[in-house]
Amino acid sequence: MKAAAKYIFVLALLLEASSVWAANIAVVAPKVGPMAKFGHNLTEGVRTAVDDINQNGGIMGEQLNLITIDDQCEDSFAISAAQMMALNSSAEDRVSLVIGPYCGNAFARISQIYADGKIIRIVPVPVDKAQYNLNEPGLIKIGGVMIEEAEAFFRFYQKKFAGKNIAIAYESSLAAALETAYQVRGLFDENKLQNRLTLYDLDNYGGDYDRAAKEVLLNNQIVYILGSPSSTAMMAQKLQEENSETVLLIDEYMATPYFFREMGNFAEGVYVLAKEDLKDSPTFTEELVRLRLIGREPRGLGVYGYAAVKLWSDMALKAGSIAFEKVDAQRSGSKFRLPWGEVEFEGGRALQNSGYEVYQIVNGEYTQVD
Repeated sequence: MKAAAKYIFVLALLLEASSVWAANIAVVAPKVGPMAKFGHNLTEGVRTAVDDINQNGGIMGEQLNLITIDDQCEDSFAISAAQMMALNSSAEDRVSLVIGPYCGNAFARISQIYADGKIIRIVPVPVDKAQYNLNEPGLIKIGGVMIEEAEAFFRFYQKKFAGKNIAIAYESSLAAALETAYQVRGLFDENKLQNRLTLYDLDNYGGDYDRAAKEVLLNNQIVYILGSPSSTAMMAQKLQEENSETVLLIDEYMATPYFFREMGNFAEGVYVLAKEDLKDSPTFTEELVRLRLIGREPRGLGVYGYAAVKLWSDMALKAGSIAFEKVDAQRSGSKFRLPWGEVEFEGGRALQNSGYEVYQIVNGEYTQVD
């Protein structure tokens, strides 16, 4: 990143933070680029929770001030934002809670910065295994671990495609893709179905998606793609060019709107694995009805952003303070209600996570698959 651009970014952050009037909450998520849709959903969910808490008297008499930071899913932006917030130590500028960042490539580095700055950080999106097991002070994870997607996929395979050959086309350079692919292979091995599954590392093809698609389709009718937005779209296109009857499955958070823009009408019928919507969760029903009555309804990842702020509020109320040390003490051995039920925390990890669901694109819309 150029020095001038970095200076402008940091200055904008300081100017926004200087307008605070109560306890500060920041959400770090992309506003532009291929991940913007998820960043928008997450931010709106956080905003809904902040507005709801403020309209009901705030937290312990204090109103909440929301700061939104566009990190563009760039590690340098996310690190700069963390460093600047950690330096804001005055009572009026201090940030008490950070939601995000949405993109987690610099997860450990950012976690350390927030811990040193004594800022509670809640991660509402799925993380890889190493990130899930990281236990830094103030770090709370409620989005679960990405390999849980493998279990949802395997259940779906057994129910819908049992007996058919399937390929996983993944990028080994992406930790989450590699972990999920090998978790799926482990499930097939445990159930003595190893002859039905073949793994193809897209990184071995040097960008030659034509060759990759031809090899994948030699002996497989179903393909599960785990890759970056561009590679997912390219691989899906080549597979459909080779055989329009190919059954495709993708990870929503890897595919992103870029996939749907590139695929156009060819996205019809594609299966999508994503976190549970939660709109039908019995635990969340009453809360959702109340929010709808005031014209607000968090959707998709917005539910998890909403839940993150509410969780911090509940932790602070239980601790009797928004002070870092007081809230941090709630990260282990405590139970709190989240939209998917009562959740116990250990080392900042939510031990009961919402699951993954399988959706299918029908008439351009997501339809949950039974």
